Parts: sequence; C-alpha cells; structure tokens
Amino acid sequence: MKTMLKVQWYYLLDKTATAFLGLFAVFVFIAVFAASEATLGMSVLDVDRVRRAFVYRSSSLMAIRLASSVLGIFLGLHGWSRTQRRGCVFFVAGRKDILAFGAAKVAAAAVVVAVFVSAAMLWYGLVGGYLTPYFACSELDWQLFVDILLEALFFLMAQGLVTMFFDGVFAAIPAFAVLWVLESSAPEGRWLSILFGAIRHARIDETGIATFGDPSRQALVLVVALVITVVVFAWKDVN
Repeated sequence: MKTMLKVQWYYLLDKTATAFLGLFAVFVFIAVFAASEATLGMSVLDVDRVRRAFVYRSSSLMAIRLASSVLGIFLGLHGWSRTQRRGCVFFVAGRKDILAFGAAKVAAAAVVVAVFVSAAMLWYGLVGGYLTPYFACSELDWQLFVDILLEALFFLMAQGLVTMFFDGVFAAIPAFAVLWVLESSAPEGRWLSILFGAIRHARIDETGIATFGDPSRQALVLVVALVITVVVFAWKDVN
C-alpha cells in the first residue's frame, strides 16, 4: 500500500497539477491578505473591530472554500483521467490489488486536498493573528475549515466518478454547476434542500456558522461516494 501511495503521488502531482496547485495557493495567499486590510496599519484597523473581523472571516472563508473545491474538482478530473489510470497495469496482479490501487489513489488525492486546506488555515490564522488587532482564531474557525475540507473532498470524489465515465475537460461542467448553485443559492425549496443537505457547504453570517444540513448525514454521503469511487475504479479498469 505504501508503494502504491508513492506511485499515486508521482502520477498525481505532475507538472500540470503542481502548476495549478501553485496558482490556487497564490490566489488564497493574495485573497486572505487583501481581506485583512493589513496595509492600512494597526491604528486604522483598531476601529470597528467587530465588523472588520467578520469581513475578514467571511471573505477569507469564501476564497479558501472556492479554491479548495475547485482544487478538488481539478484533482478529480486530472487524477482519474484515462492517462492517469494507465499506471495501474504495472502494479496490479488481481482484483484485490486493483481495489488497493484505487484506495491509494483516493487517499493520495485526499491528502493533497487536506494539506492544501490546512496550509490555507495556517496562513489565515497567521495573517489575522499577527497583522491585525481584531482577529483571533476560535472554535468557529476550526469548524468552518472542517466544513471546507468536507466540501472539497466531496467534489474530489464526485468529479473522480464522473471522469471515469466521461473522460475529458467537459466532464467538469456538472461539478462546477453544482458549486455555482451552492455559492449563489439559499437552501430553499425541495431540490435545493436535498442538495445542501447532502453537501457540507461552509457558510457564516453575523450570528456564527450558518452551514445547512446534518453533518453526520453529510459525512455518510462522503464515505459512500468514496467507496463507490474505489469500486467503480476497480470495475472499469479490470473490465
């Protein structure tokens, strides 16, 4: 399994993926710093602390959420493409091996997403804590970043599944459409309530976390998507 993980990282983080990962990191770096308004100076930022803290938290959250979800979509598109799946023929001797290979692919991509979200959280905490007088990390921030990670992992699994059936750049359209609906809509109406209830979409308002849905049910949806991704990968590549 350890060897398979190394192989998956080698194939997953090629020059194209590394370049996109760098672009996402730069976007978060700039967006979080801009949201802090640190260039105004401590004395200016000391005025209206509550409002500034909310703007920093909500704006940074949106930037990190978008970058993480789009990264998940990109890795699902890139990591499960037909070209990326060819490597399994050198490491698979039977059905058990291909299940392990599929699980290693999921684990490798999930680790990349988790590291990205963790790095974004660290940058968010450092900028807010050291460059502003109004911000301090709290339990609220930890909960929001867990929500962001769950959402990004969902898009990773969902896009991986779609890519295995419809390989190509246009395979990302459904995932981007769902992301757009989550970003632009409220959980009102039957179908939107189902969508928001299945996907952990991190939201915040003046009262605190405003994420819709049962987290245990959304975690179950993510686990089911993970298992289905591994099984479909094994079924398609064996057949």
